[in-house]
Amino acid sequence: MNTNWSTPKRNIFAAINDLRRALAAGHNARLIRARNEDCAFPIKVRNSITDFRAYEFSVGLIKTRNGILSDDRMEAFQKYLTLNYKNCYGSEEAVNRYYETGLLSKDNFRQVGRSHLVKVEDLVHFHACLPDKKSKDIAQMYASQYFEGNTGDERHFFDHFRLKREHSIYTISRFKHRLWVVELLNKNDKPARIPWTHAAMLKTLQVLVYPLKYIPKRSVLKMDNYKLVTYRVGDVVNGIAIEFQIPKKFGFK
Repeated sequence: MNTNWSTPKRNIFAAINDLRRALAAGHNARLIRARNEDCAFPIKVRNSITDFRAYEFSVGLIKTRNGILSDDRMEAFQKYLTLNYKNCYGSEEAVNRYYETGLLSKDNFRQVGRSHLVKVEDLVHFHACLPDKKSKDIAQMYASQYFEGNTGDERHFFDHFRLKREHSIYTISRFKHRLWVVELLNKNDKPARIPWTHAAMLKTLQVLVYPLKYIPKRSVLKMDNYKLVTYRVGDVVNGIAIEFQIPKKFGFK
């Protein structure tokens, strides 16, 4: 089953459009029903993994807390990790103990060792309970950076995290019913028989999209000294194109 042409479709009209494109490209194709997971390009959804142990340190940047909250490039859970967790280094035993039980020790805060995430709230509580002044100063520093409401516009060093490689960002969607997908057949085989219902829908769609060939398509190319605006009707070989070169500055010699 060769389904390399398109992703499966739940809507038959979208699938008919895929079939129309395949036939127009000269392929011997037909429309079939198949399970999403059996197709070459199945429908996928983005994983929403909210376990902090599935993430690892990516980069540290100097930012403000309000700037992180308003950053549209970061996902909501990534913002949560950045504003609530710090990257630390510790022994393998200490990391496993914290990830399993939530208990911290001095071995979680070595300068070398395994990189792991520690919740700032746990970090502050651990250092605040230690008797030495240096530890209490560390607790106060992080408490001021992460928890005080009037420091949202102050610039601090925040850690950013990413999903570990062993955790897939996308997963294949599973549907109860089979989906519509275009199957490409061998060109040497007999042309695929298209059911009359599909053929009727295909003819109707071709009639509807035919006028679109004559609607001008606009493209813009920005150069250093001018902008090239092109309006094209039809294809590259038999179509008509009108170009406008618009300079950035006008002048006379």
